[in-house]
Amino acid sequence: MISLVLEDALTVYRRLWRRSVAVAGIVFAVVGLADALAGTRPTAGTELVAIILGLIGSLLVQGALVEVVGDLHNGRPIAPPGDYYARTRGSLGTLLGVTILAGLGIGFGFILLIVPGLILLARWSLVVPLVMLEGASVGEAFSRSNGIVQGKTGRVLVVVLIVGLITGVANLVLTEAFTFLPPFWTSWIGGAVGGAIAVPYETHAFTVLYYRLTEPDRPIVPA
Repeated sequence: MISLVLEDALTVYRRLWRRSVAVAGIVFAVVGLADALAGTRPTAGTELVAIILGLIGSLLVQGALVEVVGDLHNGRPIAPPGDYYARTRGSLGTLLGVTILAGLGIGFGFILLIVPGLILLARWSLVVPLVMLEGASVGEAFSRSNGIVQGKTGRVLVVVLIVGLITGVANLVLTEAFTFLPPFWTSWIGGAVGGAIAVPYETHAFTVLYYRLTEPDRPIVPA
């Protein structure tokens, strides 16, 4: 399963990379600007705005990209970026709820003995696709994700860790590629480009993981 998810995620990324980068780039350009302002002109106001925009922007991107993969998987035509953000806005509150609760739960698990945090990281890895693709509520997303992953926790955890490592390294390399610019522009452009190129792969991988676990006999990408 591990190799299949990683291979399918790469296939989806290649198929959708132009649209995915366009969808993510719109938001990360704004988020990157807020981060650059907070980094070069740090005040309580700029830092708070950067945190809020970063969280909301990331959720909008994740939700929109899940919908893009959903359209590809179900043979629907790929829509303009604005359509995907319109679909995601209605689920933004639920996405915010599952993200905050998952972060708190996983963080507390790591504080305890690390292992509980790793288990929760795997068990709750599908909450965002479940919200977007099944319309799950906060509670339903957690319980259903736990049920889907149960019995496959170790393999799912390996996928989550590998995808996180790939995304983190790619984001870092892309950001560092702009260090020849002044600090403000390095932060803005590097952060925007890194997020727009690296984050879609991570979101595609978790969406592929959802489909691999819920529809194991169906191809991720139709012929």
